[in-house]
Amino acid sequence: MPLGTNDIARADPGFGPAPVHAGGAEGRLLAMAESLTGVGYWSLRLADMQTFWSEQVYRIHGVSPESFTPQLGDALDFFHPDDRPAINAQFSRAMTEGVAFAFEARLLRADGAERIVVSRGACEHGPDGAPAAIVGVVQDITEQRRAEAMQREQSERLSRFIERLPAGAVHARAGALTMNAALEQITGYSREELPTLKSWFRKLYGDDTGKLLARYEQNRRDGFKSIVQGVIRRKDGERRVLELRACDDPSGEIWIVHDVTDREAMQDELVAARDRAEVAARANSEFLANMSHELRTPLTAIIGFTGLLGGQAGLDELQRHWVTRIDDAGKALLAIVNDVLDFSKLEAGSVELESEAFEPRRLVADTLALLNEQAARKSISLAARIAEGLPDSLVGDTGRLRQVLLNLVSNAVKFTIQGGVLVAAEPEARVGQGQGVRFSVTDTGIGIPEAALGQIFQRFVQADGSISRRFGGSGLGLAICARLVELMGGEIGVESRLGEGSTFWFWVPLGEAGQAAQPTTDEAAVRLDALRVLLVEDAEPNQELVCTLLQAVGVEVAVAGNGAEAIEAVRTDRYDLILMDVQMPVMGGVQATEIIRSLGGDHARIPIIALSANVMAEQVAAYQRAGMNAHLAKPINPRDLLITIARWSTTGEPDEAQPLDVANG
Repeated sequence: MPLGTNDIARADPGFGPAPVHAGGAEGRLLAMAESLTGVGYWSLRLADMQTFWSEQVYRIHGVSPESFTPQLGDALDFFHPDDRPAINAQFSRAMTEGVAFAFEARLLRADGAERIVVSRGACEHGPDGAPAAIVGVVQDITEQRRAEAMQREQSERLSRFIERLPAGAVHARAGALTMNAALEQITGYSREELPTLKSWFRKLYGDDTGKLLARYEQNRRDGFKSIVQGVIRRKDGERRVLELRACDDPSGEIWIVHDVTDREAMQDELVAARDRAEVAARANSEFLANMSHELRTPLTAIIGFTGLLGGQAGLDELQRHWVTRIDDAGKALLAIVNDVLDFSKLEAGSVELESEAFEPRRLVADTLALLNEQAARKSISLAARIAEGLPDSLVGDTGRLRQVLLNLVSNAVKFTIQGGVLVAAEPEARVGQGQGVRFSVTDTGIGIPEAALGQIFQRFVQADGSISRRFGGSGLGLAICARLVELMGGEIGVESRLGEGSTFWFWVPLGEAGQAAQPTTDEAAVRLDALRVLLVEDAEPNQELVCTLLQAVGVEVAVAGNGAEAIEAVRTDRYDLILMDVQMPVMGGVQATEIIRSLGGDHARIPIIALSANVMAEQVAAYQRAGMNAHLAKPINPRDLLITIARWSTTGEPDEAQPLDVANG
C-alpha cells in the first residue's frame, strides 16, 4: 500500500521544524516498504522551503543524494515543460490554501528518459492553523501505463476482429459483454441491451433464478470443454436454437455463436425421412418375403412333381414334350422370383460373400452341364476354353461366381438362334488388384445395339423393347451380375455388334488355394435307408412330394401338419432328423423348434432342417437363432435335399458354433 501523509509524519519524529531521516527499526521498515511498493515519500517545510526526499524518490528521478540536493524549483524542473504549469498551480494552492492535491505527469529523468509518475500531497498545519508543511508520495507508473495501453490496443484489435466475423461473436470480461453486429441480428437485441451476463441469460433464456449463470460459471471453471446448445427467445418473440463455443483469452473470453435452427430442423427432417425409409424398407422386405413364400410354395409342387413325372418311362413323345414345357415354365418363373429377391438383397446390402476352395475347371463344366439340354433343343453348341496357366484350385465365393457365370451363359443360349456359345477362363493379374481370373462368354446371337451398351447392366434394361416380348425375362439378371461382381471387387463389361453376337466378360480377384478343392458329396454316394425322418409341413402337395422323394431312397417318413403336432410327435417317438416348414397354422416352425430344443436331452441334439419358402437373410438368421441347423429353400432341389439329410444324419451332435447351412436350390 502507498504510504499516507500521517504515516510519513509518524515515521519522522523530528518533523516539526525540520524533517530528518527516520532511523532504527522504523527506518528499515520504510525502506522495505519503498522497495516493495515502488512508492517514495517527500516533504517540504514552508518556513524555509527545506525539501526532503526518500531513497525511492531519488531513484525515480535518476539522481543520488550525493549529487543532488532537492529544492522545490529544481524538483519541478524534472517535469515535462507542458506539465509544469498545472503542477505549479497545484503546489501554489496547497501552500496558500492548505488543500491536498494529486496529479499524473511526465517526468524527465537525469539520464533523459521519460517516465510517467503519479504524486499525491497533503498540507500539515501549524499550531496557529496556518499551512506549515506539505508531505506527499510519488510512484513511477510508466510500465503500468504501457501495459494498459497495450491491453487497450489488443482489446480494440480484438473488437475490430470480432466485429468483422460472419458468425455471432461475444467478448466477455468480468461479467461485461461486447457483441458484434451479426449477433445483434441473431438475437434481435442491440449490444447496448445485452451489456452483461445477467442480461444475456435473463432476456434471451428467461432465467431470473441465476441457474444458467451458475452453470456458465462452472463451464468456465472447467475450461469450456463442451459445445453448449440452447433455445433462446429473440426480442421479437421467435424461438431460435443457438450453438455456442467459448474459449479463454488473455483479454477475457471469446464466444462464437451460430444460429443452428435451420440445421436442426433439417436434421430432424432427415431423421424423419430415414425413419420413413426404414418403415418402407421393412414393408418392402415383408412384401417380398410374403410374395416369395406364396410363389415358392406352389412352385415346389409344380417343379417337384414335374420332375417326378418326367422320370416315368410310360410317357409318349407328346406327353414328354408337354412335361418339358411345364418344367421349363416352372423354372423360368422360379428364376424371376430368385432375381427379384437377389436384387432386393443387393439393394439392401445384405449379401455377404463366402470364401472357399474350388476348382475353376469344374465350375465351368458344371455350369455348361446345367444348360446342355437347353442348348441341344436349339441345336447350338456349348464349348469351353480353359487357359493352361489357370490354377487347379482357387479361393472365392463359388456360389456367387456360379450365379454370375450361369446367368451370362443362360442369356447367351437364350439370345442365340444358331451357332454356339464359348466360355473362356484365363488368369489375369491387374496392377494394384493382384491376381485374378477373367471369365468370358461369347455367343453368335442377335447382338446388342451400340446405344444400349451403356445401360445394359442397369435394372429392367434389355437390348430393345422387343426382346422381353420375344425372349422373356425380368430384366434384372445382368444388374444382379454387375452388383455381385462389384461386391467381389471385380469388373464386368460387354462387347457386341448388332446381328453378329456378343461377348460378356467379368474379372474377379481370386487367390490360389493351398490344395485342390475336395469334391462335394454326390447323391449317388448317399445312403439313407433305415433313416427315420419327421416331415413338418402343412401343404398336402408338398407332403406328398417330399415323402415320394425320400421313400424312393429308403427313408421312413412320418408327417406332422403343424408345429404343435411336431412337438407331440417327438415326445412320443424317436426320429433321426426333422424337416421343418416355417409358416404353418396353429404353430409355426420357429416356435416349434424353440420348444423342442427346450425339452433337453436327445431333443436338444436332433438335427432340424428348415424346409421353407422364406429365403431372406434375416429370416434364415432367425431360424439359426431358434436352433435350426440348416435351411433348404423351396422349391426343393432333390439333390440338395438328399445331400443335406445325409450330412446331418451322420454328423451326430450338431456343432453349435457352426453357421447355418443354406441351400437355395
